[in-house]
Amino acid sequence: MASAEARRLVPQLDIEQILKEAQHRWLRPAEICEILKNYRNFRIAPEPPNRPPSGSLFLFDRKVLRYFRKDGHNWRKKNDQKTVKEAHERLKSGSVDVLHCYYAHGEENINFQRRTYWMLEE
Repeated sequence: MASAEARRLVPQLDIEQILKEAQHRWLRPAEICEILKNYRNFRIAPEPPNRPPSGSLFLFDRKVLRYFRKDGHNWRKKNDQKTVKEAHERLKSGSVDVLHCYYAHGEENINFQRRTYWMLEE
């Protein structure tokens, strides 16, 4: 579990720079944590985007928008051909687990990925 003390040790990052870099590379766990901790500074999307381009970044309230994954893209399915195949991981910042990460690969382009993050509960 992530402790509040461990999170305070991470220096505050430049959010504007993080958002620019998110268009061209995967963000590091510390950068993602900075965005999620400062979610009030961002627009919370009221509905999922339709076929967002690579490099897009959206914040959702999972309790309000249950089907935030319905974005119009075709994602690789499990063997049942119905359920999207998602990998689940925990990511660390320093030596502390801080994030859940779920990711899926595109059906047409395996290099196209959707990654979904949220903070681990304290």
